[in-house]
Amino acid sequence: MSNQLSFIQQIEHLSTESQAKLADYIAFLQWQEAQAQAAETQGWSFSFIEAFKDAAVYASREAAGLDVSMAPATVGGETRPALWAHPPVVGQAVIEYHVPVPQQVHEVWLRLAIGIRDGAKIAPDNLVAFSVRVNGLRVWGQQSNAQSWQAVEIPLNLLSGDMVRIEFATEALGSHQWTWAVWGSPELVGQLVHR
Repeated sequence: MSNQLSFIQQIEHLSTESQAKLADYIAFLQWQEAQAQAAETQGWSFSFIEAFKDAAVYASREAAGLDVSMAPATVGGETRPALWAHPPVVGQAVIEYHVPVPQQVHEVWLRLAIGIRDGAKIAPDNLVAFSVRVNGLRVWGQQSNAQSWQAVEIPLNLLSGDMVRIEFATEALGSHQWTWAVWGSPELVGQLVHR
C-alpha cells in the first residue's frame, strides 16, 4: 500500500506535460496487453452457411419430399442464418461437407441450434431426428419438434491437418408433413496454437 501511495505521490509531483506523456504510455501498455490477450484467444472457425455451395445434398433413400436449402429461418420469432433440411417422405435429408482442419487448430467444437421453423403445424407427438456424423460415425443426435431454437455445442476429436467429412441429417419419425427442420448458424470453432 505504501509503495502505491508513493507511486501516486510521484505522479502528482510530475509536470502536466509529463503526466500527459505517462497517460499516453499507460494507454499504450493497455493496448499492448489487449493485443497479446487477443492473440492468445484468437480462434479458427468454419461456417457451414458460407460453405453451403460446396456441400453435397441427398436423400438416404428416396428424394420425394426432400427440401434442402440455405436461407434465413425464423424459429420462435428469432431469425438466424440456417440450413433448411425438410426430410423426405422416407429416410433422411443429408447435407455433407468436407472440411480441411488446419495444422495449428486444436480443441474443435461444433456450435449450432436446431428447431422447427415458425408456421409449421407439426403435431405435438410428431418428432424429427436431428443427427451429426463425423467421418461416418454419429457423434450427436436429438429428437425434437421444438419451435424455439435449441442450442447445441458438441466437442469434436478432430485431427489437425485432416480432411473431415461432416454430415447433418434430419429424418421424420412420424408424419412427413410440417417437419420444417432447420440447423441455425452451424459452425466449427477451434483454438489456434501459436508456434
